[in-house]
Amino acid sequence: MSDLPAIEPLQVQGLSDYHVHCDYSVDATGTIEEYCEAALKRGLAEICFTSDFDANPDGDRLVDFIRVKGKDLPVSIENLGSYVDHVHRAAEQFYPLGLSVKLGLEFGWYPGCEEKVVKLKEAYAFDYLLCGVHELDNICFACRKTAAALFAKYGPEQMVESYFDSLTEAAGSALFDSIAHAAYYLRYGPDYYGQDMRQLHLPWMDGFFEQLIATDTALEINTSGIRHGHSHYYPTVEILNLAKKRGVRVDKLGSDSHHPSQIGLDFEIASALIPSSIRNCESD
Repeated sequence: MSDLPAIEPLQVQGLSDYHVHCDYSVDATGTIEEYCEAALKRGLAEICFTSDFDANPDGDRLVDFIRVKGKDLPVSIENLGSYVDHVHRAAEQFYPLGLSVKLGLEFGWYPGCEEKVVKLKEAYAFDYLLCGVHELDNICFACRKTAAALFAKYGPEQMVESYFDSLTEAAGSALFDSIAHAAYYLRYGPDYYGQDMRQLHLPWMDGFFEQLIATDTALEINTSGIRHGHSHYYPTVEILNLAKKRGVRVDKLGSDSHHPSQIGLDFEIASALIPSSIRNCESD
C-alpha cells in the first residue's frame, strides 16, 4: 500500500466498519488484504466486507459484475465463491493480528428479488447482509451517468415516495440484517431538484420504521456522504434520530469505502450516534 496516502489512526479506537467494498466490486480499488492493513492502521477492531451484488435482470446498472482476478464476471451465486473464500482466508490471517474480518454482501434491491436472496443465503453463510436500493424503474439513481434520467421521470415528491416504497418493501422482507445508506437519493438528487428536497422523507417514515421494527432490521449509519461532498450521512442525522426515537435498531457504522484510504471515514463523529454500550463491546 505504498501508493496510498498516510492512514491516520482514529481518535476513537476499537470501532467496526460494516460496509467495505474491495476490488471484487468493479467500482472499488484495493485488495482485501490492503483493506485489512488499512483497518489495522485506523485502529479498527472489526471490518465486514460487503461486495456488491446487483442482479436485476432488467436494470441498467453499470456495475453488474463481480471482478475476480482482474476479470469481470457476471453477477451470479456461483461467481461469488472466490470472494467468499478470499474473505475467509483473510479472517484467518488477520485475526491473530487483532482484526476480526466478517463476510458480508450488499444486495441491490429490485422487485421480485426475494427468491434470489434466499438462494444466496442458502449458498453462503454470511455474517451480515446489507440491502441497498440503488435504482427505481430499472434506472440507477446512484450512478452519476444515469441519475438524471431517473429524476427527469418524477417530480421530487413522487421520486421520494417511490424510493421509500421500495425501501419499506425491502425492510419488510425480513431477509436482511440492515438497510444500507437510507435516503441515498440525496447523493445526486439535490443537484437536480434543489436542496429543499431534504425534508421530503417525512410522510414515509412511519411505515418504513414499522417494517424495520417488525422484522428487526437495522439502519446503518453510512458516512460516505462526507466524501461525496455533502455535510450529512446516509441517512441524515435527523432521520437517524427519528428512527432511534421510534425504537429502530441503529448499531453499525459503515464507511462504504471503495478505496483502503476511506475506511473508517468520519467515524470519530459518527460513533456518537450509536449506543456507547455497542462502541465499548465492539473490540471484545
